[in-house]
Amino acid sequence: MIAQFLTSTRCSRILRLLDLERKVILNGPLSSLRTLVDRRERAIADILSVQKELPAEFVATLKAKAERNSRLLLASLAGVKAASDQVEKIETSRRELRTYNAAGTAGSRPAGKVTRDQRA
Repeated sequence: MIAQFLTSTRCSRILRLLDLERKVILNGPLSSLRTLVDRRERAIADILSVQKELPAEFVATLKAKAERNSRLLLASLAGVKAASDQVEKIETSRRELRTYNAAGTAGSRPAGKVTRDQRA
């Protein structure tokens, strides 16, 4: 009975850590994510050292929450990449002027320096 209580307490601690990871992924700061992951990994190692077989309900919940966090991280990385691509496009448009010739072929020219006096 005591072993079952300890297992349920350890399991709930792991699930709480996964929920905290989710909050950090969504709200930041991401620098604190490493500490939470280390704590979660230690908690999982701790429970596995004591008990070889975990309750099926816990394993299913653990898997669902871990997959949720994984999807959030992948979406965050995709967002960072999209933002980086957008910044690169802005930088390129600042340096180059994209034009078309009479035949309709695209080309680019270095953008001239614009000062306040040259604006229309």
